[in-house]
Amino acid sequence: TRDVDSRLPLFTAAAESLRWDNMERIYDNNKPAIYEVDASTGLSLFMLAAVGPTSDIESVYNLLRQNPADPVIDFKRWARTRNMDSRLPLCTAAAESVRWADMKYIFDYYM
Repeated sequence: TRDVDSRLPLFTAAAESLRWDNMERIYDNNKPAIYEVDASTGLSLFMLAAVGPTSDIESVYNLLRQNPADPVIDFKRWARTRNMDSRLPLCTAAAESVRWADMKYIFDYYM
C-alpha cells in the first residue's frame, strides 16, 4: 500500500535510511517492490537507500544484491523523471531556452 507521497513501505524505509536489521523485515513482506522505482525521485531502491549521510551500507548492499541494476537504465529512468514543475528534462531545457546542442544531447542520451 502506498503512502500519501505514493511511496511503497520499502521505499519509505530506504528514504529514512533504516538499518538492515529493521529494513529486512519490511523487505521480506514487500519483495516485489524491489523491481519498482521511487515515485518521488525515480531512483531505484538501493539508490534511494544510499542517499544521505546516515545511509546504512548494509541496507544498500543487500538491496543491490537482491536486484542488481543496470546503471545506464537507471540513469535513463532518472533522466525521464519529471521535476518539481512536472516537466521532463527535455521540456525544462526548452522552457529555459537551452542551446540546441545541449537539447540534442539530452534527447539523444536520455530519451
